[in-house]
Amino acid sequence: MLKEKVRNLPKTPGIYRMKNMNGEIIYIGKAKNLKQRVSSYFINNKQHSRKVQELVKWIADFDYQLVDTEFDALLLECQLIHQMRPRYNRMMNYYEGYGYFQFLEKAPYLKVLKEWSGTGLVIGPFFKQGKLEELKAIINSVYRLEGPLKFVGGIVADYRDIDPEKEFLLRIQEIKETLLGNSTALLTRIDQRVQSANERHDYEAAAQWWENYLTVQRFLRRNKQLIQSMQNQTFVGILLEEGNYYCYLYAKGELLNRVVYQRKPSFSQAQKRLEKAVSVETWQRLEAKPALDKQDVDLFPIFFNYLNRHGEVKAMPRSN
Repeated sequence: MLKEKVRNLPKTPGIYRMKNMNGEIIYIGKAKNLKQRVSSYFINNKQHSRKVQELVKWIADFDYQLVDTEFDALLLECQLIHQMRPRYNRMMNYYEGYGYFQFLEKAPYLKVLKEWSGTGLVIGPFFKQGKLEELKAIINSVYRLEGPLKFVGGIVADYRDIDPEKEFLLRIQEIKETLLGNSTALLTRIDQRVQSANERHDYEAAAQWWENYLTVQRFLRRNKQLIQSMQNQTFVGILLEEGNYYCYLYAKGELLNRVVYQRKPSFSQAQKRLEKAVSVETWQRLEAKPALDKQDVDLFPIFFNYLNRHGEVKAMPRSN
């Protein structure tokens, strides 16, 4: 029965929901070619991961939903995983474990939070708390935020005329500016440590500092987009697929609308048409939203990364 059902699948984009004998959805996936993707589960392939091998044992049925593009399939997959929480979906299924950075005016100055707070400067949420703790440890090692108060080279030009407490506050400000996407100072300081370790032939230390560099770089790339999305900007994406131009509107972690053109529109044309269908109540709700919700985080890289690779995306102020 399943093999017959697979044979009748279309070779078009969509999502599929795998079910067990009780009709429970145990896995949700997306595909550019549904027939090819779903049929792969029922081929005896030694390359299958353990998770897939275990999943296949429990598949008693499946259903599917067609969409226009692979991008639409990605967006719908994310939405459905959040709603249904299938046991065999690992990605996008554990947003409760995401966290925030909090800056305070006094010790401990920089904290990792499980939940958003209105105290101090809070940015996030980010995937995931363990990664934030790793980044916090890197920041502490560079800026000496914990332990005895010592100067950090390069914060000020002349240490003779500045109070250590004021110099420390300048460090905190530099960290804030870096995490807000306004500075690359942290990356520069880590790169200096990589070069210094290489010069003294401590290649193990150099390798570790380079790993730290990459960790911070990945965070800053994602953080830059996050900070933009929390401002009063909307994002318009344009994707060419099968001769049509699919246009998307995104704001504060949410996909608000999609329209299709036969001829390529300008970003402003697409934006006006996209925004026209969004209710006043929705805009008011978003403007009052103090921070992204944890479940907003997964949609964030899907929207930006896919459109950056396969289409166009632009941050824009609201047109009305």
